[in-house]
Amino acid sequence: MTPPITWSLGLSGIREIAGKATRVVLLGQPGVGKTALAVRFATRRFIGEYDCTTERIYKETDPATGHWEIADPPGYPPAPTEPKLRWADAILIVYSVTDRVSFDETSRLRFLVTHARRGRRVPPVVVLIGNKADLAASPGERMVSAWEGRRRADDIKAHGFYEISTRESVDQVTVMFSDVARLVAEAAAGGSLQVNPFRVRASTDGSINDLRRPPVPQTGRRLSISARGAPP
Repeated sequence: MTPPITWSLGLSGIREIAGKATRVVLLGQPGVGKTALAVRFATRRFIGEYDCTTERIYKETDPATGHWEIADPPGYPPAPTEPKLRWADAILIVYSVTDRVSFDETSRLRFLVTHARRGRRVPPVVVLIGNKADLAASPGERMVSAWEGRRRADDIKAHGFYEISTRESVDQVTVMFSDVARLVAEAAAGGSLQVNPFRVRASTDGSINDLRRPPVPQTGRRLSISARGAPP
């Protein structure tokens, strides 16, 4: 399994905030894999089909990465997201590498984040994620190159860019969320979040070992999910 393609910040270590959950909002068009991404991180399982009209909140306690609240707004019909964007510590903007329209949407979503957070003292961590990288190997499936993803991350001033396969690799998902936790901790501690790409990993080197963290023991993990339908 190949590693995620990753551009992100150099991080100096986590300064834990006791009892505080890392609050994350997932943004992206229906079908890009937002819910599958959240479920993969929370349960280590991949489930491919979801009701995109239901809003879900995942509350996760993980011994390695701490407490999480992950908001997954419905993709259709679009739900009002501004209150959630003001609430979040991190916003993950997700597109599919097989869907050019979902990629084009990322610029508008970044504008929504900037508008919602205007005047706030601590800016949110913003990460751009290209999902469904496993499908890119099939002829004619890839519509967005990794280079375009990295350039878009630069254009929208994202603090990190990841190209991953939620379906194929829980390790890639865990690496990404672990880095998000570090970025949030650094921002809360008053650290600079200037973009400083510190590693570029090709997706063809055939190994994830350099990015893999030790397996997380399942003991101590707690998960709750709340869901409600989108407003009529």
